[in-house]
Amino acid sequence: MTRRHDGHHDTHARILTEHQELLESSISEQLGPLAGFLVHALNRRGPLTLKEVADAVKREPFNNPLHTGDATKHIGCPLAVPVTAGDMATDAAIKEVMARLVLHRVVCYDTENHVYSVALGYGLFLRTLFPLVMQFFQRRYGETGVTLLMVFYQLATVPRDAAVRLAMERRPALSEALRHCAHEMERLGFIEYFSAGGSAEAAATTTTHSTGLSPDPCRLHVGNILAEMLHDAIQQQLLAERFADGGVAAAVMEAFTTATRTRRLEERSHGFPPVHPRTSASLPLRVLLREVPMAEGVVVEAVSRMCRPDGDSLLSNDGTATVAIEGPYRFRYDAAIEAMQRDCCERLVFARHGVLGVRLMKLLLQHHNMEDRMLAEEAIATLSRTREVLHAMLRDGYVRQQEVPKSGVMADRQPKNSVFLWGCSMEKDLLPAVRMQVAKALRISLARLSVERQTATSKVASFTTTTTTGSNNNNNHHNNCCAASSTAATSVAAGLSLTAGIRGDTGEVIAETLRCQRAVAALESSVSALMGTMLVLDFY
Repeated sequence: MTRRHDGHHDTHARILTEHQELLESSISEQLGPLAGFLVHALNRRGPLTLKEVADAVKREPFNNPLHTGDATKHIGCPLAVPVTAGDMATDAAIKEVMARLVLHRVVCYDTENHVYSVALGYGLFLRTLFPLVMQFFQRRYGETGVTLLMVFYQLATVPRDAAVRLAMERRPALSEALRHCAHEMERLGFIEYFSAGGSAEAAATTTTHSTGLSPDPCRLHVGNILAEMLHDAIQQQLLAERFADGGVAAAVMEAFTTATRTRRLEERSHGFPPVHPRTSASLPLRVLLREVPMAEGVVVEAVSRMCRPDGDSLLSNDGTATVAIEGPYRFRYDAAIEAMQRDCCERLVFARHGVLGVRLMKLLLQHHNMEDRMLAEEAIATLSRTREVLHAMLRDGYVRQQEVPKSGVMADRQPKNSVFLWGCSMEKDLLPAVRMQVAKALRISLARLSVERQTATSKVASFTTTTTTGSNNNNNHHNNCCAASSTAATSVAAGLSLTAGIRGDTGEVIAETLRCQRAVAALESSVSALMGTMLVLDFY
């Protein structure tokens, strides 16, 4: 029991480490090396006061951005402290960067103990996974929503009317649409108000509505945005794939969603945004029939299937046996999240171990413990191939192996006197391993994407320089030809040779540029898929 508990603790620690390294790389890329270094110090040492953070950063001997020159050049701030000022420049840079990290909710400040700590969930969502938020606003509000969203993303905290004014300055043609979008964001609770004199970490967990413009600053409400993104994910990733009449199931879920939007979100562990309630408000069948504008028989059939296991038990029926069809019903968001997480695990197992790996995973999840011979028979595969895939999945952490003695004598532990059973648990084995691998793959993919983007940019610059140089050479050669008509034949031959050389070099540059662009597009697609998977596994 102790060994199993230690293994579970080690897995949790590895997941936490991968998430911390992912956040550190994202912060270093977006807010500068010094910001990433401060987050690294807080991750490794835990909550610290500002002086303790500064001392820890100054003492760090490896990869310290403070040792590379003027610390203020690592942050985009108006501070102009010369490097000769020594500790004064360092302290000013650390204070400025820490204030920015608190403003962007990467770091939270404890007013009672006066210490800073990393808000891991908020940081990952608002910095690493923010492209998914942009895609969500793009689908729902178009360019108008993205413009307004980017104001909050860049400034973090700003009064509502100031945010709208800045957005209208960026897109004057969308002024009226921006006002309407801001009203919709406020109505759905995507922005939250808080007093300027209060703590920056005191966030409401309910949807609030304001009757007028408030002078208080506001910011993005991560919990409500996550809840709406969950609704979209259920419709697109679950209902559309599970149900042939996905539109009916989506309309049924929308009825429950409308009734649940005003409910209080559920708090999570420190540093993570609140989550959606596990179940919706209850609605009787007659209300569903009134809210869903479709034929009664179609709605009843969809509701009936959503209550069954083949519909992932997305609805629960709270009615008695005599009037069970009348309800009331609840939408089980927890069941929907479990189904999406199971799909994510299946996709990753399929990518690494093929169809046989998915079959073995499903068999072990259903029967819990099985011998390899029985697994091979049920999966319709050879015993050698089954053992090969099982050991590969064991190395990945997807399954576990347990030795069970054939006799009751525990001292007799020779392999020939034991049976080795294979097992798999979604919560203890599969889900932690997949979460860790997705976080690691996303960190590596983001680093590769950054390198490929820089390479593509340099290739484009090289292509532009080559084209400009070739054009200038052609013009100079043409002028020389006009001035020296006696050597016309020689000049024409030299000009053709020069043009052919330029075209050859240009063709090579174009081919290399296209290769870099294709690599960037492929990595962007991979990163987007990994971000979506991480959102399902760690935030819903």
